[in-house]
Amino acid sequence: MSAHVYWAHLDPEASWNCANNLSLPSPMGAKSALHLALLDEMFVPARRQDIALTMLPKCQVLHEYHASLGGSYHPQSVFNSAEAWLAENKPSWPDVLSSIAQSSGALGPFSAVNELFSSHHQAPYAYLPNMPAISEQVFPALSAIQFANSKATITQLCQQMEIPCSGIVIEQQSDLYKLQELDYPYVMKEAFGVSGRGAYLVKESRITERLIRHFSKQIDGGKHGGLIAQPWLDIEIDFSSQWHIDSNGEVRFLGLCQVINSGFRFAGIDLCCNALMRSIEQSQYYEQVQLLMSALFKHGYFGPVCVDSAILKDGTVYPVIEVNARESMGSIAMRWQQKLSLNGPVRLRQYDVQYQSAIQLEDILSKLSKCGVLFKDGSDNGIAPLTAANLLLPVNSSTAKGRWVQLECGAQSSEYYRKALSACLSEAGASLL
Repeated sequence: MSAHVYWAHLDPEASWNCANNLSLPSPMGAKSALHLALLDEMFVPARRQDIALTMLPKCQVLHEYHASLGGSYHPQSVFNSAEAWLAENKPSWPDVLSSIAQSSGALGPFSAVNELFSSHHQAPYAYLPNMPAISEQVFPALSAIQFANSKATITQLCQQMEIPCSGIVIEQQSDLYKLQELDYPYVMKEAFGVSGRGAYLVKESRITERLIRHFSKQIDGGKHGGLIAQPWLDIEIDFSSQWHIDSNGEVRFLGLCQVINSGFRFAGIDLCCNALMRSIEQSQYYEQVQLLMSALFKHGYFGPVCVDSAILKDGTVYPVIEVNARESMGSIAMRWQQKLSLNGPVRLRQYDVQYQSAIQLEDILSKLSKCGVLFKDGSDNGIAPLTAANLLLPVNSSTAKGRWVQLECGAQSSEYYRKALSACLSEAGASLL
């Protein structure tokens, strides 16, 4: 079988968003300033012969470390250095795809990327507009992608299908006053907000009135739709299920994972969920979500899907909080687990890191190894770093911030590994935030 090209744009929601949608006031809908573009190196291909196309060259030390664990594949990059990427004003994948679409043949600045996409099947993290493809590969229409990802359309679809999914959709002026009837607290969400961006917890009537005035001005200016208000759920366990809808409509269940959140923000994944699976099997969860997957296909979507769900403190399985019709941190963790043949407990954790100068990954790996917490081939316990590029950029100010993502294997707790990582970073002049 020919090689597939894996590539990841980790902020696809911005490309799907409609300019005419209602939006939360800033800073309620503020965007993260962290280098999402450089987290693409954790999006690992499934097979040895596959290609991982990243924005910057993958850190050679990190690649060799992953290969030592059995995680081999072929790395390629859009830019040949961080300096070249920075000199072009840090273009993201939408910029690259737009440039390819506007260029004529092989004459464009990203002709090598275009040639790669035009000769290989793609396995993207998410579907984006302007994706070139070989003739036998078909992608869903943008309208189908937007339908499958919009919190507003998913809420309406679930309610039509009698799948539990509480919330009201704000489409027009008359809908705004429904907010005054809601119990506090409740959560306002933009149609394409993600991981805390485009979401706000409303605790009192004063904020509701402020929001109504804000949205009224937007509606007067011609905007409409794209907002939902959800009740605040008394959640015991957040979890997600990973699915794939084939282009012929076949629905495949891939797995479950427990999701660790810090407020609205994603913090990690736990993959060993036997107790969670037993709880879910006693409900109608799988039947309900499969019906939803079939409905998404009828509306034109096929590809990867992650469904965010929860078990409430009263034991109720709440099937659909949100739908992300793309890959997810859960599916990324699952692919690493399969690629490295990990059989014991596996977790994925991400941390924000502040540093004063570019960090050398070789130094961090050495420190982790000396502490006895670096995961190695043949071992059952330890930390396996998945990213490095975020911490390798030149520092233009007194300090810089990046994001560190790691797998944690074995029975030791996440707090144990966090303290070990923090000590190693501290020795390198960096700190966890």
